[in-house]
Amino acid sequence: MSFNDQINVLKDGGCVLCACCCSEVTIAGGPMFALSAKACCFSAGIGFKAAAAAAAAAVAADHMGAGKGGKAAAALAGAGLMDAYDGDEFDVNCCDNCWDADRGCCEAVCKLGCCYFELQCPPGQDVGCGACGVRCCDNNDTDSYDPNAPEQEQMQ
Repeated sequence: MSFNDQINVLKDGGCVLCACCCSEVTIAGGPMFALSAKACCFSAGIGFKAAAAAAAAAVAADHMGAGKGGKAAAALAGAGLMDAYDGDEFDVNCCDNCWDADRGCCEAVCKLGCCYFELQCPPGQDVGCGACGVRCCDNNDTDSYDPNAPEQEQMQ
């Protein structure tokens, strides 16, 4: 599973604040920073460590007098080195499906602190509709029925 796919499961178990077909805001645990974007068959994702390494490399290149190309190259090198060290912190794909049921054709996902933001076009069933912790009209990926669960007690 790529880093871009892992970002989409961050909202599982979260409390949806507002969701309406193509956009969603959810309060969720997990990493404090993650960013993913998809446009047709191209997708890219970056985690906190790779973003910090890219920013540090770009600042260092700026202090050395590098131009825009040098700063961009340093940022990519910093993110790439962190990805090589840490595994799935920086991910770029050019061979994704142009459309799929979970990510649509275009998607942007940002996890900042405890807030998870998702914007998707065309709308997919993984967002659905919801507010104040209640979600409906989604594909129920996180819903499960356990036949061994204890029954609810009756009010007397």
